[in-house]
Amino acid sequence: MSNGDEDTPKPENLRTVYSELCNSYRAIDDFRTKLLGFLPLATGAGIFFLVIDKGKIDFVQPYLQSIGVFGFVITLGLFFYEFYGIKKCTHLIRAGKALEEKLNIDDGQFTKRPPGVAGLINEPLAAGVIYPAVLAAWTFIALAFSQSQIAAQWWATRVFFVGFAVSFFYNLLLIKDDIRDAVDRLQDWLKSFSKPTD
Repeated sequence: MSNGDEDTPKPENLRTVYSELCNSYRAIDDFRTKLLGFLPLATGAGIFFLVIDKGKIDFVQPYLQSIGVFGFVITLGLFFYEFYGIKKCTHLIRAGKALEEKLNIDDGQFTKRPPGVAGLINEPLAAGVIYPAVLAAWTFIALAFSQSQIAAQWWATRVFFVGFAVSFFYNLLLIKDDIRDAVDRLQDWLKSFSKPTD
């Protein structure tokens, strides 16, 4: 027969799990932040060096379509990885909140994590701007010298807006509970102004 106390984790074990969870969250968040900063810089520098002078343009022009497709595919893979990283961080935040509650940590990094600016501007939204912009740049490079500039701009613009829309709605899915909480708080606040009925 098992004792109920044996099934309850000891506080020191929970603290160890909490510490590891915090380390995992920081490691993922740090990697994502570095990648978000490095990707547009590397892409912009690469494109700048490809088209800095007429001689380089003439030399690489036959390869620009392949270079653009390669850059697009690599960026798309990193974008997918970013979606997975966002999902992982979301689950770590939820697990962190649950552990902070069990450990009676009132001011923990997960429980007191600030919401996005205006409830919506957060890390996933930033990724939703940066990755589609880089995908659009590679699309333009892939098409600019094989089609008209207008067609290349048309496709690049659409790639950006489709990528941004996917990211935006994924972000809304992730923060739906925060939005619901904000709406509830707003309703409670508005009710506080209504006159009590006798």
